[in-house]
Formats: sequence, C-alpha cells, structure tokens
Amino acid sequence: MTAASPPAPVTHPRTHPVEFWRSRLGAMASRGETDGPRVDQARAALSWHRTRATLIREGVAGQRADELADLIAEHTDTEAVVR
Repeated sequence: MTAASPPAPVTHPRTHPVEFWRSRLGAMASRGETDGPRVDQARAALSWHRTRATLIREGVAGQRADELADLIAEHTDTEAVVR
C-alpha cells in the first residue's frame, strides 16, 4: 500500500545533484511511497543524471551532455504520453 503524494513541483534534474534525488527516492520508499508524481519525478531525475553521466563518460563535453540529456528526456516523456 502506498501513501498518497501531492503533485510534485516542476524541478529540472540539474537543480540538485544525483545524491539528492537518490536520498529523496529512498526517503519516500522508507515511508511506503513507491508510486505517484513525486516518485516519478525522482526516478526521471535519476534517469537524466545517468544519461548525462554516460554521455560524459563517452567523451561528450559537459554543456553538450546537458543539452543531449534534456533532448533524450523530452523524447522519452513524449513517448510515454503516446503509449
């Protein structure tokens, strides 16, 4: 059973480090909140950070990695709405 969560304010993943999003997701899970808009937001932010880290590891410059991660996340969001 999960607790109801209020809508998550729109926050770009880069406004907080990956550790913030990990701890936020863990804190919500420890309270039994395993789905909902805040959980979705934290998971999406972690996905964005993983994508950015992969791009940087592959040799893409930081600013360009941010732009590409944004583009990939936008495309993923659009794809989820279509399904």
